[in-house]
Amino acid sequence: MKKSLILSGVCGLLMIGQAAALAPQDYAKYFKIDMDAPLPTFDELAQKYANPDDFYDRKYDYGWNISEIFDEIFRIRITANGKREERIPFEDEELLLNMLQSVPKEIYPYVGPYLHTVPGIPEKILNLPGIKETKNKFPERIAPQLADIPDLEFLSPSLYFILMPEAWPQNLPRQEMPNLYPSYPKVTYDADFYKKIKKLVPVEKFLPGNEKAKKKVTRSDFRTLDATQTSLLTAADVKAFADTLDDVQAFGNRDGNFLNTFNAGIFLDLYEVENGTGIRNNNQIKDQVNPCQRLVQKIKMLGDNKANEFLEIVGKKGFTLNTWAYTCDKTIKAYRVSKVNRATLKELNAFSKGLYMPEIRSYNMQSQSFQMSTIQGILEMYKAPMSDVIEVKKNRRILDEKFKKMKYLLVSSPIAIHY
Repeated sequence: MKKSLILSGVCGLLMIGQAAALAPQDYAKYFKIDMDAPLPTFDELAQKYANPDDFYDRKYDYGWNISEIFDEIFRIRITANGKREERIPFEDEELLLNMLQSVPKEIYPYVGPYLHTVPGIPEKILNLPGIKETKNKFPERIAPQLADIPDLEFLSPSLYFILMPEAWPQNLPRQEMPNLYPSYPKVTYDADFYKKIKKLVPVEKFLPGNEKAKKKVTRSDFRTLDATQTSLLTAADVKAFADTLDDVQAFGNRDGNFLNTFNAGIFLDLYEVENGTGIRNNNQIKDQVNPCQRLVQKIKMLGDNKANEFLEIVGKKGFTLNTWAYTCDKTIKAYRVSKVNRATLKELNAFSKGLYMPEIRSYNMQSQSFQMSTIQGILEMYKAPMSDVIEVKKNRRILDEKFKKMKYLLVSSPIAIHY
């Protein structure tokens, strides 16, 4: 388990140098959630996936209480493994090798020395050109922020990544933007034109108190009855959803609900992958696409007591668990679109056109699956009808305040605004 954690940490460092890419396989079907599908309870999944019998029994509780009798089962296992002619492959071996081959070679001096200190790293990784030469070698390029620290060469190889100049935002090249000056149309004042306008549209008709100037009741003022995954939002729907967020946040802060829903999400991911309805190695992306529907699924798994407690919160505004989840997810997606910037829009356009396809094909199958499901998940995050976006913009200031107060966390589900 320790070895797996070490490899995960190395993979995290290498992700800095990897670019996102799109592969041909379609993952859209995995992002559709059936809110009425039967799911096992939290206790059932905990018994299945967190069974203590699946782990090795150390035969002692604390280091000072180790028995003097050597574990016979452990002796048999290590003897058998020691006589194997085949090397036991690491679970993430191919993933690590592929990541090393796909990142810029400038990263190797900051990762290679650490890999040479990790027990059991395969030879084909340690002998990789560029990695092999870094053994016991201190990086040559040092970030200027750390260059003057004495005895820096005694730093642990596991921390070499902070020596990389590119790891410091201050050292990245800044893109110079031209100064933009406002330009005004050169139009001369035409008194006759404005007289005609005032004659067609008298100012008196728009003064306060004018009967015809009173606000008309529109679709935006009405709530949607029995909202579905495809029904359109109204401003009243968005306002009602926003009014539930304070109580939802309070729900997440009490009785261990945050940790319980977080663990339920882990079990739910394992269950869906096992049953063919989840994305292997990346099912958590579904929580980014539809955080609210996933949250309600987790709450239902915790039992009727928690489900009824949450229903009392959202029921104050006329929601059921499902209609709240649908309204919530549609609101968040429309909110993302309303806040999208030019850089994100440019990347979304590149993703949708498959401009990263050549790069993704250079990865192994496991990396292709991860990258492609991530990219398609990001595209799903920004799918919203223009009508929903318009309705959300009418209440966007309220949502800004609520989301910021909640630190963009819906109990244990992240409200990702920008990817």
